[in-house]
Amino acid sequence: MATKKFDYLIVGNSAGGIGCVEGIRRAGQKGSIAVVSDEDCHTYARPLITHLIEGDVEMKGMDFRPRNFYGSFGVEPFLGYRAEGLDLEKRSVRLRPTNGGTRHTLRFDRLLIATGGKPFIPPMAGLDLDGVTPMITLKQSLDVRGRLGRVRRAVVLGAGLIGTKTAEALAHRVESVSMVELADRILSPVTDPVSSAMATESFRNNGVEVLLNTTIEEVRGDARGRVKEVKLKDGSVLPCDLLVIAIGVRPRTELAEEGGVALVSMKLGGGIEVDVKMRTSAEGVYACGDCAHAHDFVTGGMRLLPLWPNAYIGGRIAGLNMAGAEHSHRWATNMNSVDFFGFPMVSAGFTLKPEKKGYEEIVRHEGGQYAKIVLKDDVIQGLIMAGHVDRAGIYLGLMREKVKTTSFKEQLLTDEFAVVHLPAEVKERIKQPITEIE
Repeated sequence: MATKKFDYLIVGNSAGGIGCVEGIRRAGQKGSIAVVSDEDCHTYARPLITHLIEGDVEMKGMDFRPRNFYGSFGVEPFLGYRAEGLDLEKRSVRLRPTNGGTRHTLRFDRLLIATGGKPFIPPMAGLDLDGVTPMITLKQSLDVRGRLGRVRRAVVLGAGLIGTKTAEALAHRVESVSMVELADRILSPVTDPVSSAMATESFRNNGVEVLLNTTIEEVRGDARGRVKEVKLKDGSVLPCDLLVIAIGVRPRTELAEEGGVALVSMKLGGGIEVDVKMRTSAEGVYACGDCAHAHDFVTGGMRLLPLWPNAYIGGRIAGLNMAGAEHSHRWATNMNSVDFFGFPMVSAGFTLKPEKKGYEEIVRHEGGQYAKIVLKDDVIQGLIMAGHVDRAGIYLGLMREKVKTTSFKEQLLTDEFAVVHLPAEVKERIKQPITEIE
């Protein structure tokens, strides 16, 4: 077993891990860096994996950074290795090869845990059948794409961000797609009933069957061990050649737990406990991305925010702090921008008005377009835009800077509203960059 020592050890090769590398080098530190990933491929843009299925992005377009990234930034990559056995006294982790090879022990001065999330797979019969898969990695996406010539009918379980984008991609490639969702609407964490209904209409207009208030109870296969149909809780049956499980993800915290790093209660979603500098309870150990909590500037508390931009920013902030700079992660909230069959949607912060004193909402719904802004004491706390999203950046800037909108609140959702109508001091505030990620 080979042993090596690094100044910085980063477990995770996605947005958070790459952000950390760039944060360390941004701070001017020349120390040695190792990046570990249980996937044996170059860093890739995970949000694009469904586009790979659809065919509008090819492998060369999946790279998150150029192929010379590791060499340019002085990084030694350990790809295709699972990190385990975190020992905080010895400042080490063990690496187990996922596809055969040499085991390693890596020692470190500072560690970032950016292990991301793992798909939630509900217990049910038939999940081991050929043609049943989650949709969270490049390998899974390539596997689905390779099957498409043999797939006529697909079922997607789950209508969150992963499920809806998967259903959209498959709708362009196979004969029929059914999307099954237990909740009473699709995209329920990031929409309200009106915007969700508009998105649902877009799916149905493009041939996707949307089944709400139900779920799969059993997956059935044929004599060759291939998936052939699913049974729903109401007893109905959907034939299928492909079943994608996309209910959601859970934080991957095993490595942190092995080392005794503090975790958040499962009542709050689990995940690794961090502060605004992305520091964990262990000295010199940081965490970011889908496996860790982050500061939500809207609620003022710490919460899981499993979003690609949040992972990158969190990693960047962690890297800066690991390298001795002083930066805080202050810009996270639940922000999403999606497009389904040419129907765009943006949401951020509260999508439903809290039933508390001081909250109000203003709404505009006409001509196939919908906009809603949630305010508290005239400060924007949330928004939804569907069908037309051109001014979303202005509203997000006002949210971020906690600008009091009292003097122009009545104009917020008018056609004429633009930056030019804001008071001079407000214009300057929302134009300020997020300096930590410059």
